[in-house]
Amino acid sequence: MFYLVRIEESVRIDPLRLKSPLKEAVLETLREEYGGTYDKELGYVVTIIDAVHIDKEGLLIPGDGGIKVGAAVDALTFIPYQGDIVEGVVDEITESGARVKVGPMTGVLHISQVFDGDYAVYDQKRGALVGRGSQKIVQINDVLRVRITSISTKAEAKETRLMLTCRQPGLGKPEWMKQNQQKAEAAP
Repeated sequence: MFYLVRIEESVRIDPLRLKSPLKEAVLETLREEYGGTYDKELGYVVTIIDAVHIDKEGLLIPGDGGIKVGAAVDALTFIPYQGDIVEGVVDEITESGARVKVGPMTGVLHISQVFDGDYAVYDQKRGALVGRGSQKIVQINDVLRVRITSISTKAEAKETRLMLTCRQPGLGKPEWMKQNQQKAEAAP
């Protein structure tokens, strides 16, 4: 899910950044441009790690004061795929379900998708989702194994959403899997 990607681009360096060393100016500029964005090919760009190559000669932009230089940089990206099973941490609980942090992105776990074979009920006092029949509980900071059912992409990573489910065997909190395994072993 995390990848190291090489990006080659012509970078405009703002005149105010020309005081800094060229490598530093290129990295700062590209971190601002790419950091926290979502691209269908690159995925979620976490950060620009390092400049691999920077052209020694740049082009002066007439009437601008900035320069353009060619650069090749390595970026750390996160690419989620529909159908992937991943682990995330519950970030928020609401009446409609839970928000789950999956890597650097946020996923939405609808209340109907929380428990396999059970219905979830929002318990406002506890700030938790509780299984109506099983009494299983999902709270903030719980670790969940979830499947990505769909990805809604926008140009801004903050608007990109992962839709998640726990309604399949082997998904949910790790202790649920242990309980299921113990029940299976205890059955004659």
